[in-house]
Amino acid sequence: MAYTGPGGNATVQSSLPAASFEAVLPLVNFNKASGSNISGTVTGTSVAGGSGVTFSIDVKGLPDLAKYGPFIYHVHAKPVPSNGNCTGTLAHLDPTSRGETPLCDASAPETCQAGDLSGKHGNITANTWTVSYSDLYISSDPSSPYYYGDKSIVIHTNNKTRLTCANFTRVASTTTNATSTVVLTSPTATVTPFKGAAAKLGAGVVGGALAVMAAALL
Repeated sequence: MAYTGPGGNATVQSSLPAASFEAVLPLVNFNKASGSNISGTVTGTSVAGGSGVTFSIDVKGLPDLAKYGPFIYHVHAKPVPSNGNCTGTLAHLDPTSRGETPLCDASAPETCQAGDLSGKHGNITANTWTVSYSDLYISSDPSSPYYYGDKSIVIHTNNKTRLTCANFTRVASTTTNATSTVVLTSPTATVTPFKGAAAKLGAGVVGGALAVMAAALL
């Protein structure tokens, strides 16, 4: 039986405004020790009066799948701070206070953390990855606790090390436009450094193993 957090199950987000938000992964990745250069976009689109958000994931340049995959990714609760530190995004978007454990049961997505996109829709299992799906538990309404438009996306290795991250910013059209130029906006607020799981892959470790900071949260 799927686990339900103390805040109950997530609620379907309906009667949404038309909106499109895009996160463009930076040219310089947060974590360089993997020897890869990840690029791509994560775009979310909702239609006027509709339910949920349709996400389009298009990423490439992920590191060695055998060493670091499959890759997991989430909407995080805070934007990326101006210094680009992915740990500043804190934990996942989680209005029901479910927490990360036990793991999300994809057959009951309403019981998962709202921001756990890979838990609900599948991990990234290739170095180049393109997928689209609808998520009923994410909102484009700024008044909703499930709103993602002022938050961020973070891609992790299989041990939760943060590889790269980007802020969602609104794009002019409510439809995905491959030729649009999207400019990331950096938050001006001071973000308290996150003490949770692992910011960086270790350098100089025999066999190329990961050295991960001890974590209480992702």
